[in-house]
Amino acid sequence: MSGPRRPSAALLALLPALLLSACDAPDTASEPDRTAAETARDGAPGSDPADTDLHPLHDEAGATALATQRRAWRDALAALLEAPDTDSLAAARNAWADLYSAFNDHYLSLAAVACQRGVPERLERLDGWPFYPAYVDALPAWPDSGIVNDPALELTAANLRRQQGATTEGEVALGFQPLRLLVAGVAEAPRRAADFRGGRQEAAVPANAVEEDAAVQVDAPARRRAYLRLAAEQLEADLDALGGDTAGDPDSLRCALATLDRRLALLDRQRDAGDPEGGLYLSPRSVELIDASQPEAALSQLAADDNAALRRALEQRWPGFEKALEQARERGEWAPLGAWLHPAGGGVAPTAAVRG
Repeated sequence: MSGPRRPSAALLALLPALLLSACDAPDTASEPDRTAAETARDGAPGSDPADTDLHPLHDEAGATALATQRRAWRDALAALLEAPDTDSLAAARNAWADLYSAFNDHYLSLAAVACQRGVPERLERLDGWPFYPAYVDALPAWPDSGIVNDPALELTAANLRRQQGATTEGEVALGFQPLRLLVAGVAEAPRRAADFRGGRQEAAVPANAVEEDAAVQVDAPARRRAYLRLAAEQLEADLDALGGDTAGDPDSLRCALATLDRRLALLDRQRDAGDPEGGLYLSPRSVELIDASQPEAALSQLAADDNAALRRALEQRWPGFEKALEQARERGEWAPLGAWLHPAGGGVAPTAAVRG
């Protein structure tokens, strides 16, 4: 099996590792994810049996909102796939934004579950960025690029999972960001309803084609619909894997805080990565939606009365947490919690000081 065809030489200069691996790599957590979870547990005293009496990190409102927006997204997506038109496409874009907002509002709880269940790869696959948009679909400078336009790659759930990070982290095939690209496009080439309607188009001939003059026929709209459906199904499965109640414990919460800390620091570094043809990319709309939720949502959730026992347990295990949380809320920024997570600098750059 070959991977998606690479774009022109100009793109190759920007995306040095775009050629996909054909091997069936197991779907496992990345080493940094494991290290973060282990770090949250290492160095902590032995588990206190009283921890088993703690309630899960409480965010009932966030969980309810996420469930509501998941239903709305499913309905909007079904309407788009059944009858692609201007209205159904706009509804799908809006439903994606509402779902992504709910995901960000509930992020800390999802991260705590991922830490406790040992499945950080699920959370990472839900929202991996920055990424190479031309890895997913065509861009104006590379009209035949991406998974959508590669007739040699059979579109299946397993194949899309294999394409996720096949040779480098920027190769993101699944999760919120590719889904947005599929339904919204980019500023220079916004998605049109016609992009989901049937009809074949000629694609450039692969360099290794037997017949150099033979054209390869690609039904890009049909492949785009199939890709969108499969990616949406994987998103649902990954959200399901992080759903339901889980026992509350300070180790998992500290791991979740470290996960959010890394995400906010990465966001600060990627705020200007809004050029889809400039390499690694994160859409300005995604940045806007993350900023609207985090870190304010996490700080409010941590301070909720229902999480008082869990806060006390975290303070007992790692002193200074409650003071850091109080300072973070007073200042409206993440920096005090970042400093608590990484005392004396801990090798973390000032980018952890992300404003709410």
